[in-house]
Amino acid sequence: MVSIYDIAKAVGVSASAVSYVLSGRADKARISKEKQKLIMDAANRMGYIPNMTARKLSLRNMPRLPEIALCWSPEQHPMFLNTFIGILQDMTSNGLVRQMQFTILPYRNGELEKLAPALTANYYNGIIIPPVSEQDIEFLKNTDIKVPTVMLYGDIPQYHLVTVDNYSIGTEIAGIFHRHGCRSAALMQPASRQMSITVAQRTAGFLEGCRKSGIDAREVTSLSNETYTNKIEEGRILAAKMLEENTLPSAIYIQHDTLALGALAVFCGHGIRIPEDMEVIVYGNNESLEIHKPSVTTVQYPTQEISRECITVMAELLDKPGAEPVRRIVETPFVFRESCPP
Repeated sequence: MVSIYDIAKAVGVSASAVSYVLSGRADKARISKEKQKLIMDAANRMGYIPNMTARKLSLRNMPRLPEIALCWSPEQHPMFLNTFIGILQDMTSNGLVRQMQFTILPYRNGELEKLAPALTANYYNGIIIPPVSEQDIEFLKNTDIKVPTVMLYGDIPQYHLVTVDNYSIGTEIAGIFHRHGCRSAALMQPASRQMSITVAQRTAGFLEGCRKSGIDAREVTSLSNETYTNKIEEGRILAAKMLEENTLPSAIYIQHDTLALGALAVFCGHGIRIPEDMEVIVYGNNESLEIHKPSVTTVQYPTQEISRECITVMAELLDKPGAEPVRRIVETPFVFRESCPP
């Protein structure tokens, strides 16, 4: 990494002169405009990256806010991140929780261990992690994180937890189909979600609920090595396969809201009547399902409630860092519409 000493050597000036220029204090140090330009050009050409940690330490008159790391995987639903930021802004501006600053640490499912240096160095005042793969859960079980850590999934004794009961969601969907007299059911989910423990929990709950209710249930999913440009396309392909195989059930549970849009377009386009021929329940918060014809019954992940509870817990832990781990289960609402009446 390029340092101010490298730039000073390249330009032929002192390191202090480079420091003054890069920190915006060149005029106060009476460094000529010509020399300032030489230094800035060299810094840009050499790819200089400022030491932000040192800059933070130099801002002694600025209020020090607790810094929270939010680990984020691109496989997570983008709606949650947007909602989380909005809820955080509302809660801090209204004085409901203390001011905090957040840093997003990106990672891919199953690769959380790559963030180990940042998570175990006590660099942050708190950490929020939504691990959704077994590999990430195993990593956390065997990692000693000293700062307050809130998980959004999983259940590891040493960490705090704010989550929903995914298994019960699956069993409740099966129970609804049973009460409606459905004798066969399908569970549709995209290939990219197969490594997610949250999906696995809902799947297990649904299949077990169907088994106990005497419903003949099967899974409909893409192969793990298949790739699609978007979930709508994948939904169309999965629905088309079901039609070709003539294996339409009397009810279907679709585990992704965007996937459902593609599947429903195919079903309705081929004259499948919903809910007369097939009842449909979808997991997700996509607003398009509300205006779909017919409107679609959904299980909505409580993004606002999860975000609010998670921020509240973290604010409490900043004041009591040694507090016993908390377990808060947030209720998941069903929104009944035409595709599966209450």
